[in-house]
Amino acid sequence: MNFVYLIKGLSYNINNGSDNLIYLDYSATTPVDRLVLEDYLEFNKTNFANSNSLHKLGKKALVDITKSTKFIKEKLKLETHELIYTSGATEANNLALKGIAYKNKALGNHIITTPFEHSSVTTCLNYLAKQGFVIDVVGFDDSGRIDLEELESLITENTILVSINLVNSEVGILQDLKALTSLLKHYPKIVFHSDMTQAIGKVSLDYSQADLIAFSAHKLYGFKGVGGLFIRKGLKVTPIIHGGKSVSQFRGGTPPTNLVHSLAKTIEVALTDFETKLKKIKEINNYLIDKLSLINNLVINSNKYSINQIVNFSYVKLSALKLQNYLSDKDIYVSTTSACLSDKSISKTIKELTGSYERAISSIRISLSHLTTKQEIDKLILALKELENENN
Repeated sequence: MNFVYLIKGLSYNINNGSDNLIYLDYSATTPVDRLVLEDYLEFNKTNFANSNSLHKLGKKALVDITKSTKFIKEKLKLETHELIYTSGATEANNLALKGIAYKNKALGNHIITTPFEHSSVTTCLNYLAKQGFVIDVVGFDDSGRIDLEELESLITENTILVSINLVNSEVGILQDLKALTSLLKHYPKIVFHSDMTQAIGKVSLDYSQADLIAFSAHKLYGFKGVGGLFIRKGLKVTPIIHGGKSVSQFRGGTPPTNLVHSLAKTIEVALTDFETKLKKIKEINNYLIDKLSLINNLVINSNKYSINQIVNFSYVKLSALKLQNYLSDKDIYVSTTSACLSDKSISKTIKELTGSYERAISSIRISLSHLTTKQEIDKLILALKELENENN
């Protein structure tokens, strides 16, 4: 992967000088798209004012935020929701979970989630459990999809919130959003939150079925430091950040006009030629799985419900961390668990899904992009085969 940007004298090289870098960790983060970066730099030349300021430049900044918000909601077909800008998906998940828990605690204290959530959800729920909220974890079938009968059996008169991520970040399992919302609509008191960080811009679905939707720009070839929480109109949450005037009553602080503008551009670029990108990723996914299946002692953990961008496997003769380091030394970059948990020695998701400690301690996540090439996959496979020969 040789990804160099030349922007009016600015050289931006993702490889840091290496022409052999093979990046297969797009679910952890993505490089900023050239068009997004160019647009950001150009916008910042004249659009730097505080949107809370009452002078002409301030009013212009506020107009741009309003236009960007309208554009994002239209592109994602989420006009039924308000968009609250956050620093990323972690803040968005915290605002969703704590915001609903605190706002609706008079209605109940019971929350249902899954064992496959991102750490920004599980850690937040652990915190709420210490505040007196009761957290139940719903089971799943052999493929990792939520057991809907068990989910319904867990619902009580005190249930106020259900939090289920749409796409698991390690194995890529896509939940049945329509089935989940069809069930939960029979319980109008329950708010349905979904962490869609690994879904938006990767799968084509009616996202609006969820009440609360968290996402982040840096998973979509945008900047780190900006994301959002879509909240269904009419729904209220208790703010967790209080401060100066903002564009939402639910989140204080000076609006980051430049990042909001860049988020709109990020969404635009991500959805341009969307189906063509998805087709290419599917081809690369099939190619990768075919090649991996020829390697001894390697088991693929992803299944038919995994999105094409994520392939999880276990090379059972070596721990995940050792394999990651081996590949990293060859400038091939992959993840063990979710990037936010990459220092952990075992994947709890794989342990829950397969029941195998051996597979859990050796699981590797490959995450693909429309930028991924077959030549990069070939180099990954060659490195794995060289390792296989060394272990024989």
